[in-house]
Amino acid sequence: MNLLEVRNIGKKFVMPTGKEIYVLKGVTFSINEGEIVSILGPSGSGKSTLLRIIAGLLKPDEGVVIYRDKVITDVNPGVSMVFQNFALFPWLTVEENVETGLISKTMSKDEKKRRVLKAIDTV
Repeated sequence: MNLLEVRNIGKKFVMPTGKEIYVLKGVTFSINEGEIVSILGPSGSGKSTLLRIIAGLLKPDEGVVIYRDKVITDVNPGVSMVFQNFALFPWLTVEENVETGLISKTMSKDEKKRRVLKAIDTV
């Protein structure tokens, strides 16, 4: 079973001149449980637009998003977005930034260190 399916997503914006610009067209992929995926592209290529559509914050003009076998028509409760430049604390090291997500977890220092290094290595 796919965790997430993006099927033929299209999104266009209307410029002040009235011209329609497609930022996404025919985007199709699936993500399985446990997979880690990166969305790469230059500024203005539609990365954030795609993430907003997956999160249910923006409606696509074409296609569907399916999360855990349910078509997303509103805010997707299984998805959240954190943009990198707002999520990092510049006064902390990379390891300390990653560890902030584990602060509320009750685990040994060794286990925290292992998880932090695994997360960094994965990226």
